[in-house]
Amino acid sequence: MFVGKLSLLDDKIDSLLHMQLLDLARLFTGRKEMELEPAFHAAYEEAAARITVSQFWRDFSPVDKTAGLKSDVYLRGIGSAWFTSADAVRNYLIYCQTASLPKLANQLFALCEDMRLERICRRRRSGTARVFMQRHRILTAYYQHKLRSHLQKGELAESILLLVYGWFTGAEWTAAQGEQLQELMHRLSGLYPLLEQVEEAEHTTEVAACCEAMMDSLAYWLRRDAQVQYFWMQPGSGVEKPLPARYEGELKRVKRLANEDVLPEQEGERQLPGQERMPTWHRETSDRSPGLLRFELERGSRTAAPGDAPREGDAADQALAIAQGRSLRAQRTGAAAGERRQSLGVPAAAGHGEGAVNAHATATWLAPERPTAAQEAAYRRLSERVAPLAKPLQRAIRRTLERKRIAPSGDRLFGRLDKRLTRAVTQEAPRLFYKKRAPVPQLDAAFALLVDCSASMYDKMDETKLGLVLFHETLRELRIPHEVVGFWEDADRVTEKEAPNLFQVAVDFGSSCAPGRGAALLQLEPQQDNRDGFAIRRMSERLLRRPERQRVLLVFSDGEPSAANYNDAGILDTYEAVLQARRLGVEVISVFLANGTVHETQRITMRNIYGRSSIVVPNVDELPQQLAPILRKLLLKSIF
Repeated sequence: MFVGKLSLLDDKIDSLLHMQLLDLARLFTGRKEMELEPAFHAAYEEAAARITVSQFWRDFSPVDKTAGLKSDVYLRGIGSAWFTSADAVRNYLIYCQTASLPKLANQLFALCEDMRLERICRRRRSGTARVFMQRHRILTAYYQHKLRSHLQKGELAESILLLVYGWFTGAEWTAAQGEQLQELMHRLSGLYPLLEQVEEAEHTTEVAACCEAMMDSLAYWLRRDAQVQYFWMQPGSGVEKPLPARYEGELKRVKRLANEDVLPEQEGERQLPGQERMPTWHRETSDRSPGLLRFELERGSRTAAPGDAPREGDAADQALAIAQGRSLRAQRTGAAAGERRQSLGVPAAAGHGEGAVNAHATATWLAPERPTAAQEAAYRRLSERVAPLAKPLQRAIRRTLERKRIAPSGDRLFGRLDKRLTRAVTQEAPRLFYKKRAPVPQLDAAFALLVDCSASMYDKMDETKLGLVLFHETLRELRIPHEVVGFWEDADRVTEKEAPNLFQVAVDFGSSCAPGRGAALLQLEPQQDNRDGFAIRRMSERLLRRPERQRVLLVFSDGEPSAANYNDAGILDTYEAVLQARRLGVEVISVFLANGTVHETQRITMRNIYGRSSIVVPNVDELPQQLAPILRKLLLKSIF
């Protein structure tokens, strides 16, 4: 990966903002596979599972840019994904092909539909009102300037669009050409009844009908089509079964079944009065009678029961809420906790959610190699260099752990008598006793050190090796099992059907605490590409197989994922992999050891991917003071 990649990514869109917008898009649409991309116009594409946000907001201040991009996501995720009719869009675009002013017709339809969707968004989620107000403030100022320019040039079609936008938003135009503006406003007065119908429209078809009527009126006196695209309706927008604007139920998509077989209708099926028919028959049982409850099945057979559209929740959906709450509480304490720890392994969904970017990626694990005499000598020199840093770090962690182990528990009704006896006089019911806690036998933690061995690390690998030696010596002295693995993708062997990723195990869990094992760390060298998200998922799976209570994954990387079909989506995929690992119980911390200089873009990108658990330092000398608080906090969790 080349050095300028980070700045190029920042020119497109801020990575953290992109992640937030993507989460909002997936939340509002109810589709986990939904993607978010910048484009010339904002749009929702049902078939491609994609929302595009307008690049118009790119050059504004961070606050205005965030509000503008969020408003695009609101309009598409809450509005177009549920309330725009794909059939109405297709029919109207066919009409545009035969219209005398096709571009104006398209933009007028897109504007009117956006105004209808904004009304829906404001009603369903009142918190979006502030963002839409900021959106219109920015657009009104921009369109005010453009309106003057269009009036001066005699571009009436563009002026009509902007005036219609101002009618919807209540903008007050102060264009210089007063007479020409007044004439246009007078001509538009005949369209006001149709615009009012758009405001009250329930379906996209009603908006399309109003727009066709307006275009018939405008075509009599407009001789030139609009050339500037302020709004645009993309082909493929909308959904096949849209909801009416006044729909008040929950926006919830029906889960897709893993199989597509359909059961035939049978006579005599019992159906509860007033309930929609949802039999829970599947291959494990032949009972097709619906019970009191409804169940969301992932496997089974389809029936003729209605249920394609979102449905409102009711009391029956919560019939097991009490029992479920008790069962969840029981799993957190007592014998259930121990049973859960013994049964922990790699979850069934550990590799789920990688998406198309890692569809052909494969993992090959290379066994540790015996270090050479030269590597052992070099490791001794490095360990002597980091010894002044490792000893204080070890002492600080030991003192914290020992204080936690034997710290007395005070204010007790029985035990040893406390020295603070004045409370016997000053308090009505004093607690004058304390009890020492029993020493804890050992820590219950496992660490995995994942090292980026891509070509972009060539100027940072020496400093990274110093950090690896510091970690290895610290964890070995504390008798904490750990593993050091380097990863890279073999770009020479990448094909359309396979992307081989290699994982070089330098230090394994079994021998990590034995002396003389650290020299193998020097075998890690810069190679080719790196697929960080894929590597984090594979390493999380190995950590989840460990029996320890606390699992920590340290990622030594420069935050520049780059591989085949992975460059643009790499940062987002890595962020999702980190989020998934944390949800599964793995603490993920990034460590970026620069070669003397840290650019602000690098610091921002690492923080966008890993959050606050990211350490970015120019050299290894500053690592212990930033690392010690994080290690103490994590290791204290591992004490019984």
